[in-house]
Amino acid sequence: MLSKISIEYLSSLLKIKYVEKYFKILFLPIISIALFSLVYYQNLSPKLGLDLQGGISVILTAEEGTDQELIEQAVEIMRTRIEAFGDVQEPEISISGENSVLVQLPGVTDQERAIEALGTTGLLTFRPVLDSSMSTGYSPALQIIPNPDNPEEVATVIKPGITGVDEVIGVSLVDNPDFESYLLSINSGYPVIYQLGPAELTGNDISDAIAVFPENEWIVSLEFKDESANSFTELTKRLANENGDKRKLAIVLDGEIVSAPGIAFDVDPAVGITGGTAAISMGNADGGEAANNLAIILRYGALPVSFERSSIQKVSATLGENTLNLGLQAGLIGLIIVSMYLILYYRILGLVAILGLTSFGLLFYSVISLLGEYQGFTLTLSGIAGIIVSIGLAADSYIVTFEKFKDEIKIGRSFQFAADKAATDAWKTIVTADFVSLSAALLLYVLAIGPIRGFALALGVATIFDLFFTRLYTRNTVPLVSTFSKSPRGYFPIKMKDLVND
Repeated sequence: MLSKISIEYLSSLLKIKYVEKYFKILFLPIISIALFSLVYYQNLSPKLGLDLQGGISVILTAEEGTDQELIEQAVEIMRTRIEAFGDVQEPEISISGENSVLVQLPGVTDQERAIEALGTTGLLTFRPVLDSSMSTGYSPALQIIPNPDNPEEVATVIKPGITGVDEVIGVSLVDNPDFESYLLSINSGYPVIYQLGPAELTGNDISDAIAVFPENEWIVSLEFKDESANSFTELTKRLANENGDKRKLAIVLDGEIVSAPGIAFDVDPAVGITGGTAAISMGNADGGEAANNLAIILRYGALPVSFERSSIQKVSATLGENTLNLGLQAGLIGLIIVSMYLILYYRILGLVAILGLTSFGLLFYSVISLLGEYQGFTLTLSGIAGIIVSIGLAADSYIVTFEKFKDEIKIGRSFQFAADKAATDAWKTIVTADFVSLSAALLLYVLAIGPIRGFALALGVATIFDLFFTRLYTRNTVPLVSTFSKSPRGYFPIKMKDLVND
């Protein structure tokens, strides 16, 4: 009776052992298929970079000696601006060198608009108008002096005490919001030179900006921060007590007058404009594009430094598509060659490797697609190179295991013993090799910028997957298939004379 119970108990343990082994073998292939199905039915795919789907690449350069912290702040502001456009897929904005910023915008449709947003500093100021005049050789900064000897001759000169203006048209050479300025505006349809007082409010006082189209024209509606709303009210209260040009408030963006509206006559001089809101009239000539651009710039803040566009490169979608197709063709050809070699040389074991590589590929594609959708990972040409390298990395792990299996068979080991020992020894070798690859990928990802990070990420993810597949799939599958054939030729092209008996 006891013997019968022991046999049944042993049998149940063996069944559990085999169930556990099959579970380890099938776990990763099932996970790969399930995850790929999820990605497929959600219509997800890898996000493609500039070199694969076209777009623009811009290098912006700041002045020599610009503080690195200011450039880093500018990069973050650029990123929020570009993302607000909505038609840019995963912009790549990074510091290049000491004072340059590399901006890559894959898939952008309105390239000129995006470039304009990048280069605009976004320094907004609200400045009282002191005087204005038509720019026909005269400005508030100039005065006309008649010739005493010939009254018909006059000379136009800069008024005493005024510095930093063009001596011909009287426009400030450099706009400084902290001092009086003479700025040219053509937004009203004809050129006007305004004499402006120092800025009393800036874009930093704005909490929100949005473009609206209430009545036949686009308007940028501004909302001031709570602590700045009273300052705006006091400013408009003071201007409401003035007449003529002094009743106007100029809105200046990056040294250019966007608008110079007058305070409405129905504004109570004792109260001013309350509520902490204002509006910039933008007209309707461009379908609201200028209004939307301005709203984005104001909403996300001014750049702390000024940049010059030192380089603009446009990549066509056709070129990117051709590059992608060539990369995929190279990967597919490489995969076919590797598969044929595995089948011809390793026979039954080759089928094991192909199933593993297929599962590996499905899992890798799914993870890259999910990283692109939820983490913003962009697949570039260098990333495809990393994927091709990863295929070789995964195939090499199978070859290491199979070669150790062959060596054990050659010295006369039983198939089961040879398979178990080969899987164990190969695991140690693969761990060491993958650790080196993973360390290199991590180092590249941390230190490199731009497309190189895509290569590093692809290589790192592939290395981690290779460890999982080697541990769970290969290590359990090889001992299992060692029972399929009792002839070494079922696994390797081994000649009988190469075998050594124990």
